[in-house]
Amino acid sequence: MAGNNKLSVTENWVLDTCCMVEETCAALYRYFAELYADQPKISALWAKTACEEDSHADQFRMAYRLHGNGMESLKLDDTRAKSLLAKMHSVYKHVQESPPALKDAFQFAIQMEHSLAEFHMDSIASFSDKSLEKLFISMRKCDQQHIEMLEQAYRSLQD
Repeated sequence: MAGNNKLSVTENWVLDTCCMVEETCAALYRYFAELYADQPKISALWAKTACEEDSHADQFRMAYRLHGNGMESLKLDDTRAKSLLAKMHSVYKHVQESPPALKDAFQFAIQMEHSLAEFHMDSIASFSDKSLEKLFISMRKCDQQHIEMLEQAYRSLQD
């Protein structure tokens, strides 16, 4: 990153791509909320998780708007970001074409949350502004809560 704390075009693209990944994840969870609408508690869980993914996308938008102010560098390259977005789009298309059973949807979401955790701002950027860093660390904690919540719901299906 340049010394003037401005993001390069590629770094801006990486942040924008991460935002799109979160938006795709939110869309997937909204799809699950509709798919399992006959189970109000389950549907509400998917909808809540989708809203939280929207919040994560908003955090990436904020980082993009800050143009690198408060960040020292990005650790994620555009190839990995592009690959993740393509995978997310592929998965979303696949579940729409072949809707999973509820149990499978939970298993998939748990695996996805684990893999997405490494793509959050606290792991893809170094920060010079500690308050900004704390904001993005909270996003990873939220993912851990998603995993716990999804695992608990999945276990409840086993009972």
